[in-house]
Amino acid sequence: MIKCFILISVMIMNVSCTSFGRGVTEAFLDSTQKEDLRKCEIKGTYFKGINDYLDKGEIAKVIMVHGVGTHIPGYATRIRENLAQELNLTISSKRPKEMTLLDPDNKKTKIGVLRAIKLQNEEKTKTLIFYELTWSEITNKYKRILDYDKSGEYAYKRAAINHSIKKFMDDTGPDPMVYLADKNNLMLKSVQQSTCIMMSKSWDQLKNGEKSICHVSSYNQIKKLNSENIIYITHSLGSRILMDSFIDIVESVAKAKNSPNKDVNLIVEQLKNKEVDIFMLANQLPILQIGRKTPTVNNQIPEYCSINGKYRNDKVFKSINIIAFSDPNDILSYDVPQKFVDEYMDSRMCPNVTNVDINIATEISAFGLGLVNPMAAHTDYDDDERVINIISNGTTNYKKNKFLSKRCRFSKLED
Repeated sequence: MIKCFILISVMIMNVSCTSFGRGVTEAFLDSTQKEDLRKCEIKGTYFKGINDYLDKGEIAKVIMVHGVGTHIPGYATRIRENLAQELNLTISSKRPKEMTLLDPDNKKTKIGVLRAIKLQNEEKTKTLIFYELTWSEITNKYKRILDYDKSGEYAYKRAAINHSIKKFMDDTGPDPMVYLADKNNLMLKSVQQSTCIMMSKSWDQLKNGEKSICHVSSYNQIKKLNSENIIYITHSLGSRILMDSFIDIVESVAKAKNSPNKDVNLIVEQLKNKEVDIFMLANQLPILQIGRKTPTVNNQIPEYCSINGKYRNDKVFKSINIIAFSDPNDILSYDVPQKFVDEYMDSRMCPNVTNVDINIATEISAFGLGLVNPMAAHTDYDDDERVINIISNGTTNYKKNKFLSKRCRFSKLED
């Protein structure tokens, strides 16, 4: 799987090298087309957006989890500001609250930075807490082994473009390797700790500059997950890490079933009515599944999730709603077909996947051939109006959403 990842990444960079020579070939490129003909197809079920919670006067909590490559705190500013504009949240906290996450099993080990910013509308009737998780600190130390490859002692031997390609590979290639080989599960813990803090603390309880370890019992985590409005936005590898954290939740709930504690049983029952929304950008679940074990329970979604299902009393959630975005021109992005959902997602979480096939990058014409920058296709989701609209408004009012109904085609899929 790792060899496959590296090979595909090299292909991406080779194709994207056309951008380096854009100044030279500009005369040959026909990019004068004014009408936006980029495709956008939504295939799945109706799903909520952030605004569905805000319109009810409820506090919504959104967390962004990045993917491969080195990120620094503040990387999600553009998508946060675009969402705020779409949601008409014009008031923002003057300073973010930034917390250093520590490994709960080794308090000396840093596993990420969690940033939080409070957003509200002018009337302060809508409140959104935007969290941003940066876990790059975990993998950066492993990338030091490649420092010589980028140093002046060796890098000068390469051509400029080849050096840029190699530098990109050195920064992104190791991340999935570290995740798959990490016995201490630090990246997974980083996501789990972030979710724990989101569920256990209000805005006023968050302390800027705090070194944080979140110790919340499994019972309280399940209880808070049931009551909080948490929306996840993930990118590439971040989607795989998040799904693994939900697998842990499913296993924890399964163990808590039939507990002698009546309160625990009550929360477990309530959780069966809970829906969780996950917006996965540049989705990579299929390729990151290669070489991994299948879930404990699979190929039984109807039995667990339908009204008359044989095992309906053993499901964990009402639904985990996954909105999987992918640009067909992104060589590292994939659709999530129903066959994959059936075989490689735990049936007890009742996964419900809607695929959004969307052209993020604009196709241009060069020498009579269509050309798309695959790097832009992989990374430019945070500035795409259609993506921002879908995350903000969902598809529950698709027909009344004049912008979305004009720019994207929606097809409802049913069993």
